[in-house]
Amino acid sequence: MRRSRSLHALALVLAALACFLPARRAPAQTLETPDGRQGYFLVVGPEFTLTKVWMDDEKYGIWPGYDFGLHFGQMITRHFGLGLLVHNGAAKGNGQTAGTFGLGLEAQVEVARRLAIHGAAGVETIQVRADDGSDKSLRGTAGAGYTLGVSYSWFLTHRLSGGWALTPRIDLRYVPGSTSSGLTTVLGIQIAWWTGLPRNQLELPASEAYKPQKK
Repeated sequence: MRRSRSLHALALVLAALACFLPARRAPAQTLETPDGRQGYFLVVGPEFTLTKVWMDDEKYGIWPGYDFGLHFGQMITRHFGLGLLVHNGAAKGNGQTAGTFGLGLEAQVEVARRLAIHGAAGVETIQVRADDGSDKSLRGTAGAGYTLGVSYSWFLTHRLSGGWALTPRIDLRYVPGSTSSGLTTVLGIQIAWWTGLPRNQLELPASEAYKPQKK
């Protein structure tokens, strides 16, 4: 039953992504002021994690670990973006090792220039095994998971729109379950590529508007 619910949730995530990501800007659009965080984006990188696990009514400490995250999608409007989040990692503590995996739909809102708040929901799994091999099977949980975070884009390039950026980011991820739950703090510095917008969608100053486009 739990696996069926997880697959159903995954199908909903992918269906929502298919509906929103291909959305294109209307031809009669308002020109936008050039900035780095425009167009499509791809963000990848390692992250440090601290995980608190509640499992089988046992009390555990905070487990350090790592995560590798991948985010891709599109800025739908000037300040709102939608995309997909995929992550995979592990944590270790109290003689236990936990493996984590997640796939979700992620939205972001730019609240100040290059500063964004992120929210994601999707399918998350936590699988735990004792280091001494005493477990005959994996323990953990699989189901819905929720993430809330904040990031800043520090651009390394000087394009009118888009470019490469370092992205410091901190997230709080919660995975509830009937017998096992996890709460993870995620901290990392990721590398991002933004495609930017074409010149005909940008509000350019006179000094830039009549420059020939580079081929």
